[in-house]
Amino acid sequence: MSLGVLRRGWPVVIEVTATMPGPPGLVWDLITDWEHQDDWMLEASDFEVISEQREGVGVEAEATVAIGGIKTRDRVRVSGWEPPKRLVIDHLGWVKGHGELHLTPGHRSPTTHLYWREELHPPLGILGAIGLALFKPLMNRVFARDLRVLQGLVRVGAGAP
Repeated sequence: MSLGVLRRGWPVVIEVTATMPGPPGLVWDLITDWEHQDDWMLEASDFEVISEQREGVGVEAEATVAIGGIKTRDRVRVSGWEPPKRLVIDHLGWVKGHGELHLTPGHRSPTTHLYWREELHPPLGILGAIGLALFKPLMNRVFARDLRVLQGLVRVGAGAP
């Protein structure tokens, strides 16, 4: 193991997918409604846009995130914006990294396939990497739950039964 890996650790990648019961535009509107993201990201609260910009590359926001008893304030910046197809957010807080959400029209109209990938770089070098790796199964379950909640919001927004 190299000295760099000991100092930096390694990233943890989380990937979840779901089919949303509504069109990509509706899903996009929900995932970019910054102050209401805690309606579907239940581990997060107190969302606040801290930039004057509210759309596009450069939007910055903060939220409190609590998973497995660990609570932190996460600052994020939008670094990719392709409505209603792709959203990329860079994590600039204690845990660094980036998240990508890809929306594609589903095979059955009007549905949307959502693919969510997070690559997280923990603090504290190898100790942080080991700790985050131990949290990975929990984070997979939390993010999968988030997508189930988002499905419910999309269903209501689309007027689906």
